Amino acid sequence: MTCPPVDLSQIMPHRPPMLLVEKVLSMHENSARVLACNPQEGLFTDEDGFLLPCALIEMTAQSYAAFDGTRRFLEGTLPQDGGGFLVNVRDFCFFKPVRAGQKIEVEVEIKDRFFDTRIVEGTVWADGEKAAAGQVYIFVWEKNTPQEEK
Repeated sequence: MTCPPVDLSQIMPHRPPMLLVEKVLSMHENSARVLACNPQEGLFTDEDGFLLPCALIEMTAQSYAAFDGTRRFLEGTLPQDGGGFLVNVRDFCFFKPVRAGQKIEVEVEIKDRFFDTRIVEGTVWADGEKAAAGQVYIFVWEKNTPQEEK
């Protein structure tokens, strides 16, 4: 389903130049397609104008965060305090280099939940071609969860 516009700066702690996602394009129960930022220059661009591989991994992690935050914002369940961070990368393959300025979309799908960790499979598309794919593990926490109240 198409996603209504949500201001990601209201639900994500990242700010440029670390913010690598622009908006959630569509989302379903356990998956989403996200438009990523791809500046011409910056922290994640090499001297030849290509994105560093770590940028594609970070885009995948941030795409999950944008998806989860947008879903929770629309449901009215976004926590007042909490967050998440990338804890592991697994089987990430790079199929083609991505030049700064190309249109990048990232598909993410939650494959599993293990306590407070989400195992997310991601595919990065550059100008409609598959550029990278793999799994990221995201640790998610919220203040005032029942575990903390005990």
